[in-house]
Amino acid sequence: MTDKVNGAVNAGEFLTGNMDFFTVVTLVPVGVTNVTTPVVDLLGYQTYVNTGVWTRVNVIDGTGASQPYDNLNAYLDAFYKQLNLNNLLATFGGRANPVAVSVNTLTGSIPGTSTPINASTGSASTLFAYYNLYNNIATPTQVFGSNYTTGKTFYTIHLATEHTLLWTAGLNANFSTTVAADETNLNGYKLLADNATYGGLDGLVAYDLQSSQALDDSAQGSDTTNYYYVKNGVQPYVSTWNASSSTETNTLAAQGYVLNVKGV
Repeated sequence: MTDKVNGAVNAGEFLTGNMDFFTVVTLVPVGVTNVTTPVVDLLGYQTYVNTGVWTRVNVIDGTGASQPYDNLNAYLDAFYKQLNLNNLLATFGGRANPVAVSVNTLTGSIPGTSTPINASTGSASTLFAYYNLYNNIATPTQVFGSNYTTGKTFYTIHLATEHTLLWTAGLNANFSTTVAADETNLNGYKLLADNATYGGLDGLVAYDLQSSQALDDSAQGSDTTNYYYVKNGVQPYVSTWNASSSTETNTLAAQGYVLNVKGV
């Protein structure tokens, strides 16, 4: 008699039982939009240049649905959401390639209540503490920067990797810059650590929405050689993934044991 223990799989499609799971909750716009073609490479671009009339662009998103983009800003919003997600996954993959990823959004009130989510006080602390999410300010807290309050869209990214102990948060002290955190490859790096020093998320470039900005400190540049200005015809709004500022923190993270969590 044969016991089937792995379900319907093909040769080589096995995951190890030793996996690490992470949750990132951020105000940086992200999404599986599949919008990756620069504006200048769109079929209708020349018409847009000559007449100012935008030709609708349809793109199949991560859910398999066709999404219409009827103006430049809507298209660029989707473009930069995908770019931000790509940069997040590339950063995570610098230590441990993810084998599963999910992206969700949360707005309005704390799930199951009528209490509005205030990103930097009270309700946010209750909500994000429940999921053990932390920032990386000097004394870690479980809220976003004080410049963020209500009416925000939170993007939740769940990641699973077979390469354990490479981004392991370990104790909550490992999110702190005042407590001696383990920065060695033996026991793991901090996912929210400084990008330039340790390859973490803090300080990684982030692109804001073009239509209406979500990040408090994003700004348009003036460099006409900027790649995305050249390829999209308009200066992007640029900020960074921030986990270390008491006023501008836009990202929290946690290590967990499941890929997706109800509510967040």
